[in-house]
Amino acid sequence: MGQESAAAVMPRRGMEFGTSSDPAIAAVKAGLQTGVIEVMRREIPNLRTLPRGAAYDAVMNDPRMLDECFRLFRTRPDLFREVIVDADRRPATTDQTILSCGKTLGEAVALVVRASARRHFRQRLDGRVRLGPPPPRPSALRRVAIALGLAKPPKAAAAPRKPSRSEMLYRAIRSYLRFDWQVPLIPHYAPMTPTLVADLGARLLDIREIAELRALAAPGATPRDGRPPLLLDNARRLLIQGRDAIDGEILWRVVQQMDLARLFPEVETERVRRIVAQVSAVHSEVIRALLPVLGNDVRRFTVFLMVAYATLGEQRFKQDFCQEGRGHAVRQLGERLDLLPPPPPTLDEMSRLYKAVLSTAYVGGVEASGETLLKAHPNLVQALDAMGRSRSMPAAITG
Repeated sequence: MGQESAAAVMPRRGMEFGTSSDPAIAAVKAGLQTGVIEVMRREIPNLRTLPRGAAYDAVMNDPRMLDECFRLFRTRPDLFREVIVDADRRPATTDQTILSCGKTLGEAVALVVRASARRHFRQRLDGRVRLGPPPPRPSALRRVAIALGLAKPPKAAAAPRKPSRSEMLYRAIRSYLRFDWQVPLIPHYAPMTPTLVADLGARLLDIREIAELRALAAPGATPRDGRPPLLLDNARRLLIQGRDAIDGEILWRVVQQMDLARLFPEVETERVRRIVAQVSAVHSEVIRALLPVLGNDVRRFTVFLMVAYATLGEQRFKQDFCQEGRGHAVRQLGERLDLLPPPPPTLDEMSRLYKAVLSTAYVGGVEASGETLLKAHPNLVQALDAMGRSRSMPAAITG
């Protein structure tokens, strides 16, 4: 939607933050519309030619532009050291820093995310305002009286004020809009119903992938029997009932809903389907070793297995994960995973950490654990340091 048409459904600038008289919120608005947007105008080419007010609206109306601004702030906080400060005029360094307005930086971020979402929902969901019914046609005698000025024309009945679609969605999702990583997801929140948001509750914050949001919003994604959606269920949902064996059809559904074909670029769907069938043949010892340390989380368990296949290759994966008697090596991997904090639930972050763990597999009979493991594998330290990249080549788990 262009800027002109967007203006038709926009409130007055700043009103998307609500009508609260909280002076801290007013200070956040003022800071955004002055010092912060000036930094953005200076640093972001698409904003340089726009006046301050138009630049502010361009950012708040477009989640992609707002995401670019947040990325600039997170990667170059030095640019904002004079405009985002605490009560002592020191630069805000963490989301827990209390700003000069009295809000924490994290609270200010949440205000911005909510304001942008509110605008986007209005643009996407609200059509023209519905008019009330026309006034009743007066009788002939009354029409004469109206014409002579002896009577007033009837007034149209006011349309009942009902919450718009955007208002209902915003009310449902508002308390779950908290973090700047959610900004790229705003367009994908818009198709969700308030009922779905209420059903998901705080679990909505566990979804950071566009493909997964689409899957959750699809008709029938939420079971009617009260069970969680597949992507949010316990990993034992993947298993054949009564057995420590993976149901290949359920695993395929998870792979589709997570769009894990991304791990195999330029590979046809049928080939990915065969890979999933091979992964579903992992030995029961592997399942018992990995499920607990991956938190019984269906997404983390699935991603670890698929990353292992993509990283090790077909032959090594079959050798180390599918054959009997290889449980010791996989248990070693499980122990290493258990030492580490779980990665954020995004494919990029999980892949980086799991590739780093796989690269620690022992070679030549030499293994490491605990602090020795971290010292022996700096690439794993890098993966843990803000889940940074690990470029090391993997070794076979069994050497």
